[in-house]
Amino acid sequence: MANDEGLIYEYVWIVIVASIVAGMAASLAYYGIALDLNPACNATPIDVTTLTEEFQPGVKQIAPGVYQVNILAGQFFWNPNKIVLEDPVRIEFRITSKDVVHGFEIVGTNVNVMVFPGYVAEFVWEPPKDAQGKYLIICHEYCGIGHQYMQAELEIKRSNTLLSQGDITNGSNTEDVGEFSKVKYLKFNGVIVSEG
Repeated sequence: MANDEGLIYEYVWIVIVASIVAGMAASLAYYGIALDLNPACNATPIDVTTLTEEFQPGVKQIAPGVYQVNILAGQFFWNPNKIVLEDPVRIEFRITSKDVVHGFEIVGTNVNVMVFPGYVAEFVWEPPKDAQGKYLIICHEYCGIGHQYMQAELEIKRSNTLLSQGDITNGSNTEDVGEFSKVKYLKFNGVIVSEG
């Protein structure tokens, strides 16, 4: 009789655990399919053999306060390794790797993206208005013996001119800044991630 009671408890725990797993899977499906809340990054395939022709590292200002930053990762460097932006409101990052898997992280923010060879990771970061100064960019995915030296710098300079004009992301200034702007993304606001 005592053996049957133990078996009943085992079945109860199996049902509890299965219910928790099913609930978690259902919530993931609901958020991913019904609400269309997916990761804030797209990955576009790119041919690594023709990488230098197709992907030009650098910074391009698309509109006032809107920048496109193309970054090439390699063992053990970021190209460009110093990025200076004046009054950024929206930064469209495009990052690819020419050799192994890297991790792109802007320390002190919640920008954290995996970078795979053969793909361009695309995401948008809208830094807070009070974000200024120098930010360290590191590789957070072990990529070889010189991994700890893989660092870059993002410098945000602020002037009173753009801040006094208000938030241009609420206007129509960023609607037609290129094909990339059509991608659904999540805004990075400090530590809190909210739908944009």
